[in-house]
Amino acid sequence: MATRPMAVSPGPAVRQAWSPARIYLVASGVFLLVTSTAGFMINRTFPIGAEEFRSAESHHVFGVLETNGWHNLLGVIGALLALGFAIRPQWSRFGALFKGWIYVGVTAAVAIWSGDTFWVASNDADQVVHATLAVGGLITGFLTPRSRPKL
Repeated sequence: MATRPMAVSPGPAVRQAWSPARIYLVASGVFLLVTSTAGFMINRTFPIGAEEFRSAESHHVFGVLETNGWHNLLGVIGALLALGFAIRPQWSRFGALFKGWIYVGVTAAVAIWSGDTFWVASNDADQVVHATLAVGGLITGFLTPRSRPKL
């Protein structure tokens, strides 16, 4: 009588390797790195102060996203943060929730106060990106199960 091979389910490490949070972190990190790099190619100004910000010329990445050096620098930091959390699967849930809440704050702050308060050029298209990053981080973070400590 021939025996059939038993189906083996993947262990927790394999199931967690590409969780929703980790996919979000890699996708958002790559997106932010690409847009920030493109932003630095077209605008490297770092206006300091509200008056200098208002008089500085801002440019648009891909013709849509308003940018200046501060915006690009923050994008690179956000990208590195996302990719850093994505390195280890057990960090991804925390990283996605952390980034999600940060972008909730960014979206709210830019909606409440004018851009010259922060010296970061931003427009409505940027706000759509910020809100999408906020919602994406929170949803994928909550969809990703907590890592269980190894015993």
